[in-house]
Amino acid sequence: MSESRLKEPRVVNLQRDDFRREIVPGVAFMKHLFGNNLSVALFKIPKGKGGLFPKHYHKHGEEVAIQLKGSCKVFACGKEYIIREGEAIIIPAELKHAGSFGEEECWLLTIATPPREDYGPEDW
Repeated sequence: MSESRLKEPRVVNLQRDDFRREIVPGVAFMKHLFGNNLSVALFKIPKGKGGLFPKHYHKHGEEVAIQLKGSCKVFACGKEYIIREGEAIIIPAELKHAGSFGEEECWLLTIATPPREDYGPEDW
């Protein structure tokens, strides 16, 4: 990244249910923004849809995922990590991992560095 994006502090409302991006039709929704050296994404999976979320292995920079509501599973290093509401997981950079979600409504906040350019333009 050649130029800093963030010139002053930003306040983000995590409670507004205004997800604009549907990343898995009818199953998973996301909103995301960039800092200068990180990206922040909030994912929402409606109640009863977690089993429809595809398990997709991928890797990128270092990431922390904070389970705000519901639960999820992270698959990495041949293990399954269960993340419950109020818990977080730190995933080292370039570690291949995948996730799945429970059947309750799920909200997952992720912060990755360097920024996840694959998320595309901001929508928060």
